[in-house]
Amino acid sequence: IHQRVQRLMNIGVIEGSEFIVNSTKLGYNTCAYMGIYLDKAKYHNQVVDALRNIPEVVECHYTTGQYAIFVKIQTKTNKHLKQLIDNELQDVEGIARTETFISLEMDFKRQVPIK
Repeated sequence: IHQRVQRLMNIGVIEGSEFIVNSTKLGYNTCAYMGIYLDKAKYHNQVVDALRNIPEVVECHYTTGQYAIFVKIQTKTNKHLKQLIDNELQDVEGIARTETFISLEMDFKRQVPIK
């Protein structure tokens, strides 16, 4: 197993290992996804830099389609999420508007299989 894992690391299929933190055990009970509309495409890097400084934003994707940026947010409560939106996200220069979706439950999460 060690040789196979090392080989996969050497060719770049595996990029490391990580501990998976159970966010609910730390009190982060609200998971939300947010689509972000930008005022102009030129604000992309500036907005991403601002989002990187918000610890509750745990994923950030540059996307095609309706939103320019799509993020995953972990907060302690819905109230915490609202405060984050009102006090931090809406103040980021370059964000025109946002659309937020609260996840009710994660049914599964997985990575692509290694064959």
